[in-house]
Amino acid sequence: MKFDVYGITDTGCVRELNEDSYVIKGFTNGKEPGFCVVADGMGGHNAGEVASRLAVDFITESLSDILIGDGSADIPKRINDALNNANESIYKMSCEDSSRSGMGTTAVICAFSGGEGYIANIGDSRAYACRLNEIYQITVDHSVVEEMVASGSITKEEARMHPQKNIITRAVGSEITTKADIFEYEYKPGDSIIMCSDGLSGMIDDNVILKTVQEYDNSKTIAEKLCGFAKENGGLDNITVIVIRIVEEENII
Repeated sequence: MKFDVYGITDTGCVRELNEDSYVIKGFTNGKEPGFCVVADGMGGHNAGEVASRLAVDFITESLSDILIGDGSADIPKRINDALNNANESIYKMSCEDSSRSGMGTTAVICAFSGGEGYIANIGDSRAYACRLNEIYQITVDHSVVEEMVASGSITKEEARMHPQKNIITRAVGSEITTKADIFEYEYKPGDSIIMCSDGLSGMIDDNVILKTVQEYDNSKTIAEKLCGFAKENGGLDNITVIVIRIVEEENII
């Protein structure tokens, strides 16, 4: 199997500053090991931009051993440690600098090594899986409206337009401790994983994501099209998307 991976970020149509950050590491010659991170920062002034960039940098440093390709690596533990370290470092910085008080960021991570795939998140940045004719959200948003949906007080459709839709209940760096959800993902050829900030998921329906994945056969075009659709629908927030396509190894003649 080969990995076709591409990421894009855009300020959108309303915001003046892009507080999203992302990174793609590894996948040399389309092969694992590799990992991707999307972070969506929050905070006054430029603190959100700082928080997301720091989170991506801290996580990248912590997960660098995965790129060695040690199949025995405990990837879930490495991801958990990376997020905890990032949380502690960002929280400490926010306490030491009053201009960055309260800064924090979401984070969603996809990591592949030794034939294993894992996805983790804190906050409301998401990872979707597209397989055959279906799309489903792998991650669960840590947000006020997600809790309302889970309790049955509002529907998924109502959540999209709810005035509290941007209030998250977990973040990296905003409190002294945090907790990530980590999911094992058994990937297959033909799968596509879409990682994104809420600047994408809040602007387009899931079915648009699926249709775009089905219509185009490379990750760069899919990512650019999705970003474009979000901007056409208003682009109210920063937009970041990483597309991971898992394809059959080409026949060598």
